[in-house]
Amino acid sequence: MEHQQTARILVAGTGPAGLIAALGFAAEGFPVTLVGPEATAPDGRTTALMNPALKVLDRLGVLEAVVSKAAPLKVMRIVDATSRLIRSPVVTFRASEIDEDEFGLNLPNSVLTPALAGAVAAHAGIDWLRSMVANWHLDAEHVRAVLTDGSTVDAALAVAADGRLSPARQAAGISTSARSYPQAALVLNFGHSGDHAFTSTEFHTETGPFTQVPLPGNRSSLVWVVKPETATELAALDDATLSQRVEQQMQSMLGRVAVEPGRQIYPLSAVTPLRFARDRVALVGEAAHVFPPIGAQGLNLGIRDVDDLIGIACENRSDPGAAKALAAYDFKRRPDILARSSAVN
Repeated sequence: MEHQQTARILVAGTGPAGLIAALGFAAEGFPVTLVGPEATAPDGRTTALMNPALKVLDRLGVLEAVVSKAAPLKVMRIVDATSRLIRSPVVTFRASEIDEDEFGLNLPNSVLTPALAGAVAAHAGIDWLRSMVANWHLDAEHVRAVLTDGSTVDAALAVAADGRLSPARQAAGISTSARSYPQAALVLNFGHSGDHAFTSTEFHTETGPFTQVPLPGNRSSLVWVVKPETATELAALDDATLSQRVEQQMQSMLGRVAVEPGRQIYPLSAVTPLRFARDRVALVGEAAHVFPPIGAQGLNLGIRDVDDLIGIACENRSDPGAAKALAAYDFKRRPDILARSSAVN
């Protein structure tokens, strides 16, 4: 195989983790083929990215394009909202206490994903094929992806950023441990009359956390974890009634509440692969870990996956998919992913 082919990186998946992987490998001089369609479905969710993840976006030249549409996270507050007679005191963490301006930024996905896609489309080192992988062929020498349009892509390493069901992970024969929780998350954005002062508040309740995260202006995003049937009932309420329920749950901390269109319900589940790389396939993002939307773990962890994988690939430029490189990646990511999985569980 020629050196150019040997060193080629194939990234499967065009969510944020896949787009960041493509940009990161291209920035290090690897020829990259990205496979997957451009996102078209509206996404009203937001992503809270902590400072280490923001440094990666800055290095890739993407941060400047999104920062003006994000809200800084300057204060994090935890409130015991259970009905216990003796409750824990309110706990407040301030970024200034660790000599930081903020812990991170809360970014609308409708801003982040297009910014990443635009950077990928403009990068001369990335060949973006807006198709899908139909079949994977893996052997000791290379990866071959057969696309739905009949074309093929050969690479030394396949980066599986293709989501929680990950066909690439299945092709590599990587088993997973999965569990479902008797909970669901109602996700929405809302306006409020009070000033959030760039404070995120997490209310701990008997059914799960109720987490408000600031957006620009007098707006916030919400992840409300409840029983599945309760999530369905809440989502079916009219705007005025749901706004009142949100305000009550927040103890009117932000004044009058007005929920915005775009309510979404996500059943809570967790998926952990038994290994994170095999047969020239390395897992990143939700292919490597699925968490409930708690504690800003998901994409922050996915960006660490990508950063570690690129670092190891740079040490193995002639064959970044070799067994020793993938073993190093598995060894490096395992404690981080398993620790986060245990903590969220």
